[in-house]
Amino acid sequence: MIPLRIQATNESLEVNLDKEMSRFEFYGKSLPENPNEFFEPVLKWFREYVKEPNKETILVFKMEYFNTASSKRILDILSICYEIHKNKQSIFVNWFYHFNDEDMKETGESFSEIVHLPFKYITY
Repeated sequence: MIPLRIQATNESLEVNLDKEMSRFEFYGKSLPENPNEFFEPVLKWFREYVKEPNKETILVFKMEYFNTASSKRILDILSICYEIHKNKQSIFVNWFYHFNDEDMKETGESFSEIVHLPFKYITY
């Protein structure tokens, strides 16, 4: 699979998706004007990835903030990745949150309940 890398901007996440290097990372803020346009290549990449995932998949989300539209797309990514879990393959989500940002932690907990994936909550 061809890696997908998207550089961060003031309004959008840095995305690093690389099957060969086992990198599945999202960093920064997500407030894109057009979230569908921003996230579509990411969703497409994951739709392909779940067909033949690595033996272990660890998603890393270290986000400062994201808006409601981005939240929906993040849930879409996690829902696609549920296929890996459903097929009894190893998948984990490392959900980073700032030590004084309980809202971000609670959002991760809500996402975990919705998509039924194992999350690890890590403060920084």
